[in-house]
Amino acid sequence: MTGRYRGAGSVEKLLKIARAEAEIVRIDLADIDRAKVAAEVAINEVEATVAREESASRDAAAFAAYAEAMRERRFNLRKTLDALEIASETARTKLSSALLEIAKLERLADINERDALTERRRREARLEAENAAPIAAAQSQAASR
Repeated sequence: MTGRYRGAGSVEKLLKIARAEAEIVRIDLADIDRAKVAAEVAINEVEATVAREESASRDAAAFAAYAEAMRERRFNLRKTLDALEIASETARTKLSSALLEIAKLERLADINERDALTERRRREARLEAENAAPIAAAQSQAASR
């Protein structure tokens, strides 16, 4: 487009980019959620394994060393889970911002489209009026003869 609507193409490009970025954040968020579930499952497995080993253990010293290693593993998994929670919150904030940006750009695209349509209608009406004027003048001259 030309004139004051020249930015409409840019708005469409920005909208396409914003949608792509939002989709990337959605994918990242899904990956984070899957990782959180995997960490929670691993924590539950560690706790279940420790409980089974404790009930089956006959050597208290060996079990103590095993239990200490499992506590360390569970601690590390919980740290990972906490980090994933923070990453999830950050991704959700990014997604929210991206969706707001998309809404703004869609609104701007709608305004540009509406303004372009209004301008096109004005131009068509002006052209019709300009084309109708000579015909009306010719009819007026023919009627006055």
